[in-house]
Amino acid sequence: MIAITGVTGKLGERVAEVLSEQGIETVHIARNPMKAKKYSNAEIRKVSYENSEESRAALTGVKTLLMVSAKENAKRVEEHIGFIDAAKTAGVEHIVYISFYNNKEDATFTLSRDHYQTEKYIKEQGLQYTFLRDNFYLDFFLDMCLEYGELRGPAGDGLVSAVARKDASDMVVAVMLKTEEYKNKVLNLTGPRNLSMKEIAEIVSEKTGKEITYYNETVEEAYKSRQKWEAEQWEYDSWVSTYTAIKKGEQEGVSLDIEKVLGRPATSLEQLLEEYVGRK
Repeated sequence: MIAITGVTGKLGERVAEVLSEQGIETVHIARNPMKAKKYSNAEIRKVSYENSEESRAALTGVKTLLMVSAKENAKRVEEHIGFIDAAKTAGVEHIVYISFYNNKEDATFTLSRDHYQTEKYIKEQGLQYTFLRDNFYLDFFLDMCLEYGELRGPAGDGLVSAVARKDASDMVVAVMLKTEEYKNKVLNLTGPRNLSMKEIAEIVSEKTGKEITYYNETVEEAYKSRQKWEAEQWEYDSWVSTYTAIKKGEQEGVSLDIEKVLGRPATSLEQLLEEYVGRK
């Protein structure tokens, strides 16, 4: 039996829909089952990311688990560890985990460290795994450009091989349909090329006819400009380190894994923009 977490989110919902269309019986894991879309060949079970009786019971009978990372918070690693423990106790054999590109223990992007710790723990428990490591989403930078008319952050001339969210979803679907083929493998999900913040702004400007600028903030400016939103310190750190990680070169590098699995190239920013303009 396959179980899917995050079915009320964009990625999990897409996977749930495709597997249902394929006639595959699944268990849908949701913190709030009332928000989950219902399918005739899927059972919805209420679960939180913790090692509780409820979580263990909900995962009983599940052999392959799609684990979308928990909502960003200061205790996310603890939540992941508890849920992995519950999964192992319940008899789960294979975890397909949505991770992050180039994660490491001392990564500049602070939330990348959560994914490093989670991957490490899954391996330590002796579970079979597939890690899909998404880079930053192209959609995120596009949304910033279109909402604010600018990109603003201390990224310097650093490069990022950002990936389209739809490509990430398609990769998850492909892996879930053939989990045995991707057992104990790592797949890196990137766009087709490296881009600087300045290049992203220029491409969006050209394709939309809107003037988009890139302002290369200092780290101090970046923290100050984000304080207009009320948040905790760990959130400010993650927002700013998105850009400092790019500046340090930790988010560049193009992978061909999307092309190998899907049989087509990864979606470029220009293609994503064409789809956006086409919807207008």
